[in-house]
Amino acid sequence: MLKFTVANYPELLGYTKVCQVSDEDIWQHLVSPMTKGLLGDIVEIRPPRVIESLEGLFPGDHAANLNDHRMFGGQRGFVRFPYVTNFCKTENGAFIVKRDGVKFEVFCWFGDVEKGKGEMILKAGLRDRRFDGTVRANDSALLDYPYDDPILHRPLSPDFSSLELSIYAFLPGSRITDVISDAEYERFVTQPYTFCNKPEEFIKFFNMAWASKRAPGQQAAPIPDVAPFVLRGFQRIAEDLGYDFLEMAPSHYHVARWGLGGDYLFRDPVQEATFNAFSEGLERIRASGMPLTRTQQSWVCVVQSLQPSSRIPVALRLSGPQWPQDNIGPKVLWLYKPLSERAKGFKPAPLHAAEPAVSVAGGSSAAPSSAVVAPKE
Repeated sequence: MLKFTVANYPELLGYTKVCQVSDEDIWQHLVSPMTKGLLGDIVEIRPPRVIESLEGLFPGDHAANLNDHRMFGGQRGFVRFPYVTNFCKTENGAFIVKRDGVKFEVFCWFGDVEKGKGEMILKAGLRDRRFDGTVRANDSALLDYPYDDPILHRPLSPDFSSLELSIYAFLPGSRITDVISDAEYERFVTQPYTFCNKPEEFIKFFNMAWASKRAPGQQAAPIPDVAPFVLRGFQRIAEDLGYDFLEMAPSHYHVARWGLGGDYLFRDPVQEATFNAFSEGLERIRASGMPLTRTQQSWVCVVQSLQPSSRIPVALRLSGPQWPQDNIGPKVLWLYKPLSERAKGFKPAPLHAAEPAVSVAGGSSAAPSSAVVAPKE
């Protein structure tokens, strides 16, 4: 006798465990004490709103439509799958949580956002990776980057569940344009790899950044307590939901160091070799008598992608490795952390086939990795 089909239909339709995290848990585990201090107490909680447009509740609040789905007679400006926004007004700003089937994001705004006077100071999210490597991954309206590459974005394993974390947090009033009114320099610090084929501009802005305390990607000063706080918070939420892995895609060297300090591991041995080549090269620079701050270490990694390579400052040349993520192309520097007992002995398959190593000054070697894209820290 034939048996009727039995399946987890909510999951097949794209509704995952991560979209059910409560606002209370997000407020407790992902909004650091300093961030809460800036926001002040929550003074109003509004009912959830289902939103299906790219534009959200106020200027600067928007969603994505990476697969360019057209709705309502083929009009642009709408998303295929709606998302839910919860808006909480605080004494000094707003605490907002957005959810769709595979992701939640929390946004903290400082200032009166409804009067166009707000500044985002925190954006953090957790995203279920089960659809990565397929076009369906890009249906989420809460994405900043596509995840459909069948090789570079494939999940760790179809037998395990995994969440990708993302985090951005900056002190209000500390953007570069708030201090020196140089929008082009701010764009360079935010996305330095977009300047790698403009050597004159790159060197000009690189020298400015080198003398500053701003790391690549830091268009504003970070909130000091966020990094250690959210790393614990992400893990607490993921473990409570029963996920096997947490993953991150660190955009720069200092972010990768943050993840490695939290016991994250490299997904791919080629990328690990490239990272080790950078670490060895940075140590040689330090041993030569040039001390480097952590932010300068990250800038050394960025400058290796400058074209032509003859424009790289001689004292900073590592003669080989290039940072494997630029937030422009499809490659991602994946780090992962096992959470469940069954995941702790798992070894993921490499993303890359074997590639010939390149010689690096000083005797070390690393396989080349080119640019990549991902939510970044």
